[in-house]
Parts: sequence; C-alpha cells; structure tokens
Amino acid sequence: MAAILDIFNLTMPNISVEKLVLFLIIIFFTYVVRSIFVYIINKKLIALAQKSKTQFDDLVLKSSKAPLSYLILLHGLYLAIISLQLPQEIGILNIADIIHNAYVLILSFILLYFIFKLIDVLGYFIYGVTKKTDSKLDDQLAPLIVKSLRIFIITLGVLFILNNFGYNIASLLAGLGIGGLAFALAAQDTVSNLFGSFTIFSDKPFQMGDWISIGDFEGTVENVGFRSTRIRRFDQAQVTLPNSQFIKNGVVNYSAMKKRRIKFNLGVTYATTSAQISQVVDGIKQIIKEDQRFDHNFYMVHFTDFGDYSLNIFIYCFTKTTVWDEFLAVREEFNLGIMHLLEELGVEIAFPSQTVYVENA
Repeated sequence: MAAILDIFNLTMPNISVEKLVLFLIIIFFTYVVRSIFVYIINKKLIALAQKSKTQFDDLVLKSSKAPLSYLILLHGLYLAIISLQLPQEIGILNIADIIHNAYVLILSFILLYFIFKLIDVLGYFIYGVTKKTDSKLDDQLAPLIVKSLRIFIITLGVLFILNNFGYNIASLLAGLGIGGLAFALAAQDTVSNLFGSFTIFSDKPFQMGDWISIGDFEGTVENVGFRSTRIRRFDQAQVTLPNSQFIKNGVVNYSAMKKRRIKFNLGVTYATTSAQISQVVDGIKQIIKEDQRFDHNFYMVHFTDFGDYSLNIFIYCFTKTTVWDEFLAVREEFNLGIMHLLEELGVEIAFPSQTVYVENA
C-alpha cells in the first residue's frame, strides 16, 4: 500500500473517529429517508393515484420512484463524503474537483434516467392514441417518436456534461458545424432515406400489412423505420428497401383497391353460328348479373374480333372482393360457369390452328 502511495506521491489523510461516526450516521439516515420515500410512493401516493380517472399520475409516480430514490442516495453519499472534511489536495490529486466532477456526472446520469422514464410515459399515451386510429402505419410512428426523443435527450445530456467539465460548447458546436457539412455530403443517402420516411408517414401510401409492389419487389409491408422498410415477399423472403426508393419510384398498393378486375378474351371456333355467339354473350352477362359477388355498376361482354383462328368475345368485369384467395374463388366459379354454358350450347373453345386447302391438278 505504501509503495502505491509513493508512486502517486500520496499521503493518507488523518480522519478522526468522530468524522467516521458522522459519515456512517449520514449514510444510515440517507438509507432511512430513502426507505420512507419508497414506502410513501408505494403505499400512499400510488394508491391515491389509482383512484383517479386518468393513468397519467399513476405512471408518473411509478416512473419517478427509482430515479428519485437514486437522487436521495447520491446526495446522502455526497454529504457524508463532505462531512469527512478531506483535504483539498492529496499529493497530485485534487480531491475537491474529483468529488465535484463525480457528483455532477452521477447526477447527470440520474436526470437522464428520470427523463427517459418520463419519455416512456409519453410513449405509453402515444401508443394509446395510435391504436385508436384506423391506420396501422401510426403504430410504427410511435416507437420512432420515442427513439427520436431519447436521442435528443442524450445529445443534450452529453452537451450538459461537457459544459460542466469545462469544455467550450460554443466552439465545439462550431467545429461540429464545419465537420457536419462534410459529414452531410458523405451521408446523402441517409438524409434521403430520412426524407423518404417522412414522406411515408405524411402521405401514407400504404399501411402495415398492405400488399404493395415497388420496382421489382412485391409483398406485404412488415416494418417501417427511419432508414428502411421491410417487405415480406410471397416466397417468404424478406426484402429491406431504403426509404429513398419510395421518393424515386411509384408504389402500387394492391390492398387499396376497392374492387378487382377480370379481363380476358374468350375465343370460340369459326364453326360457331351467329345465333350461338349471341347466346354466349347473353349467357355470360346473365352469369354476372346473378352473382352478387360481382360489381353490377359496370361490366362489358361483347363479340369484338374475327381473330386469326377464333371469334373473340371480350369480357370485362369486377369482383367486389379484393382479397386474393376470395377473388380467385370467384374467378374460378365464373370460368366454370362459362364452360358449362358453352357445353350446353355446343360451342367449342378455339385453339391455334390452320386450314390447308389442297387444289387438284
């Protein structure tokens, strides 16, 4: 021990028994005060808060309990150390500065912890508001707001600590401003992604769980962040797209469709008579009219073309459902209904064919 003290040119301070006893009394008294404070919070104030109509006071009390108890312990320990009346300097160490800087540092961390707890309370109410909205995209906005507030508080906390340790914050911010310009030029993609996220949350081109396509990618939206959006493709592979893509490229939102379209040409053979063509057209129209799953406000069934190998009937209609599997079920029954109609009328569906005429010599 003496060798270590010699290295740092230190001498053990003479502390009387009375000072040690006072030190222990203050520590004990601090622990008692903290225990009483925690008891009052748990048994009295929280019980009263639970009887109120709102949860705000209850959540604030629960969030304040731990930081404030740490604050009591810190000040008790600080007073106990001061009661020892240590010398200003011991060897090359400035004891007064060390104690003060340690106090400021721990106090700053406690205040940051307390503010983080209050941000959690704010986040709880933001989550409650977003759950009441119809848009699922707001559910992703709430955690982003909470994270942004925490980053902002951490930045202010670091600046506060540096300022208390004697650093010139003004010159530091000026230096960061000059270096920030170069950083911004190097981080153009990141800034572009941030603007892309603002565009998503402001314009709301899609919601969580929507089926969308952008560029060559198609799938359901799983998560929207500040930098990127995750899409689950139908082969279950996950695609992470930078949010800047939503500024540069158009987004097709299939889930926003109010109805789904059926469009195709039905080709029948040239052996079909004009009367049969009319019966097929009228029969398909009747199938659509009798099925309430179709939108009856607008549909078209017309004999349109004399094709290379078929007589073409153009069919254009909409289903009321936009759900993929329900739409396929409606389309399947519609196709089967058309096949039954053609079988009853004795009309055959055409396929690519050629007629060869052989001339006798």
